[in-house]
Amino acid sequence: MKNKNEEILEISHVSNRYRDSGAGFFSRSKMTRVLNDVSLTIHRDEMFGLVGESGCGKSTLGKAVLGMIPFEGQIRVGGMEYTRKNRQEFTSAVQAVFQDPLSALNPRRTIAQTLEEPLLAHGIGTPQSRREKAVEMLELVGLDASYADRLPRELSGGQRQRVCIGAALMIDPDLVIADEATSALDVSVGAQILNLFQEIHDRKDFAMLFISHNLNVVYYLCNRIAVMYRGSIVEQGDAESLYNAPLHPYTRTLLSAIPEIDAGDELSRYAYQETRREPAPDGCDFYHRCPYATDQCKKRPELTDALAAENGTDASEKEREHLVRCWNPVRSD
Repeated sequence: MKNKNEEILEISHVSNRYRDSGAGFFSRSKMTRVLNDVSLTIHRDEMFGLVGESGCGKSTLGKAVLGMIPFEGQIRVGGMEYTRKNRQEFTSAVQAVFQDPLSALNPRRTIAQTLEEPLLAHGIGTPQSRREKAVEMLELVGLDASYADRLPRELSGGQRQRVCIGAALMIDPDLVIADEATSALDVSVGAQILNLFQEIHDRKDFAMLFISHNLNVVYYLCNRIAVMYRGSIVEQGDAESLYNAPLHPYTRTLLSAIPEIDAGDELSRYAYQETRREPAPDGCDFYHRCPYATDQCKKRPELTDALAAENGTDASEKEREHLVRCWNPVRSD
């Protein structure tokens, strides 16, 4: 029996930058940081949510884990570090489900051919066994065998996404990355896909990194949540404590957009205001938007365990339950 506490994904001090050529012909190029020293761990059988607004770097982190872009730092999946030499072995351990199912599917391939493709790429099985597994996978994602010989254009958006989920699971990966996997779907269909993720996760043995801009969706699906802002993790904890007792002002700002959550009028006023004060180059990333910022915030805080800091203890990595990157975490009344 596999150990559920096994560390499936280990991200250690990962950073990423890209060269921005500028808008004008004579503009000078500059390096823009997308990820800033990101570290997190996901255990086997865990549903882990990564949430943040558009442009915060969450999808870039997913691409780094998939080996699609260069990065600084270290990423390990199932104890294996990604290198160019072990790319095929690495991709068998981590698979992805993306936002747009139509663009992810080859319009000329039948659904069975799409599902069998990962097995073919890794030299697994015979034509007959691959076909049988494709049909089994269709049933697992809520489609019957009659879909096997259809083309993507004959399916609805929700059905296509079910096929994409099935394709990601064909080689039994240790980790599945779902990047905005429901945002392109109708609300009702998206809810069905969320329930499908949960049902499959209960039956299969894999960890999931679920990336979304919607904190409600992440809370519904995931055991633990990390909140990202401007390329940094600003808060991380179990779903209940982070959703019901957020510590970082930015997390409370995200919650202030949800009608049933009262994050306070002061935070609501600054929820999407970008120019309240000048940014602090070496300080907290949220300094320019935070209504609670002080001069101390001009220095960048570390991601620390708030409960251990309160009790005057130094919690080990495994004991940390609620991490926050803030000098003065905001407590609920």
